[in-house]
Order: sequence, then C-alpha cells, then structure tokens
Amino acid sequence: MIIILKPTPRTPATMPLSHAAPESGRTPGELASANAFLNALLREWPQWSRQQQAPSTIDAADSHADGGVLLPLPGHGLSLWLPLAHWSAAGRHLFALPLWLSPEGGPWRRCGLLELATLIAGEPAIVGPRDANRRGWLFVKRVADSALNLADAEAARLDELKRLAWPAAGYLDAEQGLVYGHAVHPTPKSRDEFSADDVRAYSPEFASRFALEWLALAPEAMWSVDCDGQAPAERLAGLVADDAALAAIGLPEGWLPLPVHPWQMRTLRSHPAYEHWLKAGKLKELGALGADWHPTSSLRTLYAPGQRYMLKHSLSVRLTNSRRVLQPAEVARGALVHGAFVSPLGRRLSERCPTLSIMHERAAFAIALPGGGPLAESFVLLRDNPFAERDTAYVMATLCQDGPDGTPGMLGKLVAALAEREGRPVADAAERWFAAFLEVALRPFLIAMSDFGFLFSAHQQNMVLELADGYPSRVHFRDCQGTTFSEATIRQLEPHVPGIEAARELQFSQAEINRLCGYYLIVNNVFNVISALGAAGAADEMRLAARMRGFLVALKDEGLAEPAFVDYLLDAPEIESKGNFMICLRNVNETTEPDGSFRSYVPVSNPIYHCAP
Repeated sequence: MIIILKPTPRTPATMPLSHAAPESGRTPGELASANAFLNALLREWPQWSRQQQAPSTIDAADSHADGGVLLPLPGHGLSLWLPLAHWSAAGRHLFALPLWLSPEGGPWRRCGLLELATLIAGEPAIVGPRDANRRGWLFVKRVADSALNLADAEAARLDELKRLAWPAAGYLDAEQGLVYGHAVHPTPKSRDEFSADDVRAYSPEFASRFALEWLALAPEAMWSVDCDGQAPAERLAGLVADDAALAAIGLPEGWLPLPVHPWQMRTLRSHPAYEHWLKAGKLKELGALGADWHPTSSLRTLYAPGQRYMLKHSLSVRLTNSRRVLQPAEVARGALVHGAFVSPLGRRLSERCPTLSIMHERAAFAIALPGGGPLAESFVLLRDNPFAERDTAYVMATLCQDGPDGTPGMLGKLVAALAEREGRPVADAAERWFAAFLEVALRPFLIAMSDFGFLFSAHQQNMVLELADGYPSRVHFRDCQGTTFSEATIRQLEPHVPGIEAARELQFSQAEINRLCGYYLIVNNVFNVISALGAAGAADEMRLAARMRGFLVALKDEGLAEPAFVDYLLDAPEIESKGNFMICLRNVNETTEPDGSFRSYVPVSNPIYHCAP
C-alpha cells in the first residue's frame, strides 16, 4: 500500500515540508516535528540499526558524531538514513536534518517529513494489513496538519522561544511556550476539528487570549457537583467576583452563570439539550464578556491572572490521542481526590511530603440533560489556581522542550545560568539541580504510591515545577482524571470519602501499575529531564541515571511499605513506554478505548538498571 497525499488548501502535494527558507534548507519547525515523529516511531518499531558512519555517498557535511539510524522499508524496496545529533541513553534522541532516502543499491537523496510519513503509512511491515488504508490516509493528514501548525507557531513565536528562560520567564510564559507539543508523538500539534484560524485564535503556542462566552441558566437547566459542599451559586459568584469586567453581568433572580469556551459554543448550539432549554426560556446567551483568558499547554484549560480558579472545559476536538470531551466519571474523580487528601490518611501524606501540592478540582458545572444528568460537551471544571503570572513555576513539558533548531531549551539554559552564577562546571550544576529535582518532585510520588496507595498519572504536562533561586522547591500536580488508589487505600478511605468505591473502576495489578506509572512518571517525565540535560550538553546521561539509582536505593533503604515499583525500576533491564505512534496510526481514542492504549505499550531500555555497579 502506497499512500499519495492529495492536495488540500493546507497540505499541498508538493510539500514534503519543502517550503524552506533558503538559508536553512528546511521549513520552520520541521526539525521539531521530525524529532517527535522519529522518536515515537523508533520506540515502537524495532527493525532498525544504529550506525556510527553515514553511507559513503551522503555529503560529509551531513555526517554527525553520533552517527545515525538505518531504517529499511522492505515493502517499498527503500532505506532511510536518519542522522543523529545526539543519542540519548534515556531514550529521547535528537535527529538532524536532512533525512535521506535510497532505493536498494541506488543513490541517496534528501527526504522531507511528509514524504517520510507517507512511506511509513504505506509500509506493510510497520502498519499491518492492507485494510488499514483509510487509517493511513487519516494518519498522514494529521502528520501534515501537525507539522504545518507547528511550523506556523515557531515562525510566529521564534523570538519569544529564543528568550524563554529562567528567571525572566513566568508561569504563563511557560504554559504558552510549549510550541512543539508532545516530544514523542507523530502528530504533536494536530487539531482535527480546528481550522487554521481556530488554531491561531485558541491555541497556547500562538499566545492567544480571548473572552469567555457566558450563559445564564435557570436552576433546573444546570447540573453541578462540588467537592466540599459549597452551593453552586456561591461558587460561581466567586468566579464572577474575581473579574471586575463581569460586575455588570445581568442574571434573572435565582439563575446561574455558566462560562463556556467560545469555540465549544458551536457544538453546544446544535445539541438537542441546548435547544430544549433555549426554547423553554430556561437558557439565555449573554455573549462574550469579561477579561481575557489564556489557553495553557493543555489547550482546553484556561488561565487568567488574578482568578482563584483555572477552567478546564470539554472541547469536541481530537488532540494527539483522544477527543477532549470530559466524561462524568472523570469529573467525579476530582471530588474523590479532594476527599482523600482531607481525610486522615491524606493529611498524613501531605505532612510526609511537604513539597507536593495538589491543584484540586473544586467543582464542575454543565448544562443539564432534560432527562437528568450532565451534557458532557458543556462540562467546565474549576481547578485551583495557585500561580501569579510571573511566578517561576514551569510546566515540565516546556522546561524540557528543545530550543529552536535543536539549541538548548529552558532546562539547559537554566543549569548553564546556575553554573555561571556559582562558578562551577555546567555538569556539576546539572547534577546538583537533578538531585534537587529527585528530592522535591520524584520522592513525593514514590512515597504516595509505596506508603499510601495513591497513584498519580504524573506526566510532564500534569506537573508544574516551582523554582526558588533556580532550584526545584515545590511540585504541583494537576488533572485528577488519571488518579486512583490501591484496594487497601480505598478500604481505609471508605469511612471518610463518600463514593470512594467508584475508584475501583480504575484498579490495576502490580504489573499494570509498573507499566502505567513507569511510563507517565519515569519515561515521560524523569527520563525526559535526563534527555534534555544530555541534549544540551550539560550532563552525562548515565551519570544522572546512576544518581537516580542511588536515590532509589536510599529511598528503599528508608523502609517503604510496598517497594514493588521501586524494585521494578532498579531491577528491570527494560521498562514499558506507551506506544503513541501506533495509537495515532490506528486512530484509537484513549478516552473511550483505554484497552487500545494499554495494548500499545512497548519495552524500552532502562538506564537505571544498566548503570548498576
């Protein structure tokens, strides 16, 4: 199966991302797109080899010290040469452009990203049977859309990206500085239902900002849940009171205001429940009102300086692996997590781990369905907002993001600045910073898991690292959707947390805990820290892995109640990573098809094991 990308207004057939600036030989953003695509592919497809020397007919100027990867495509009778700027022991490599393509025994020529994606999507050895043709088309379209979105964003924000650095950067700068998206994903910036104008208007990578649409609802048309029993009118009154521009909002007596993401209004207006309440005179559109809100790195979560809450909305858009429409069970989990942390067990965890802060989801609101229950497309969660705009608290995904064209990103520049300030070698500064990160950010999650049975999906976009004088001082966890508890912990919480038995829907065996937490907390998060420092030339990655091993051994020696996960990290030659490439290629929606996500996991090398003495 060979897929040819048909022309559309946004994906011309002549474009292997070939509309490059003459001085660079490539388009803006192509390196970041290629790195995300290739790292995802090579994690999941084992039929490649790393070689130190480039093929002899490739220009010597395009050779690199770390060699490259030779990837055969037997279904096409072709081979790919993928030059390496940096080979990472922690698993996220830096590739270099151009990429190269050759028929068997033939000359090598340059290959653009979209040509590469088209070939991969048509390679039976990788994608499977021929009946995957339609999925292949959709996959290539998403690669194209993502690459163009990323290219547009880098071109628009290039000067800001170059300046993005501690201490000048604040919280909002980092949230809207995640221009390149997921670092190991074939379509890190795909937005299926967004037009090009929508992407610019509503995406954080374009530093967008906008007013919310507001609805007025009669009490019978509003659905709500609150984690500590506060009345909906009081909770929403606080949200309105934080915005002076909403002081004149007019509501009929007893009615409630509901904030709506402006893009989502298009979906809501066509829904029968919306039409029902509108025709019944129980819903009124108030229009775009109030101060501007800023999309954060997660797109559907909005931030406004000075507000006590962030707002997380349902958006009927597929981003990376799922459509971002909140489900009732996900919404309910915020109340369970809050209840767990105010219980005696949760208070002991907070006392034991003072550097851990949970951004609780205090309440959720939605348009009610006429027959009862919430309209999922209208959900909005109210999440704690502990940050001022200029706080040096950075989402980990942006902190570890590569700089433009493979230059050091925020973390590399941070440790270089610390080294200069302290008069020490950069490698020493990097190791000191990493040691602080392990104590401040990793320790709480391991203790929560091992001694308290609290399990968090602590990946890089769910973790915000607060810095004091440049070093980690506090870690903030957000997004309760992936949080659950062990069976023993659920039993302890039952007298204190109403409804906690619902957490049993997310019960996992120890092997599944190793897989999931090993990916989210370790591969996606901590290993990306190691890779970022290595790619910046700031540290030897195996020295950092050895320091992490020493940290884990010392933590275990303190006496963990359940050391199985720490043992797994210490003793497993390979740990498992989620297969974002195949999830995307097979068009799996993780929100509604979790089994498809679980089946995607693949083994990756574990540097913690391989640095054992």
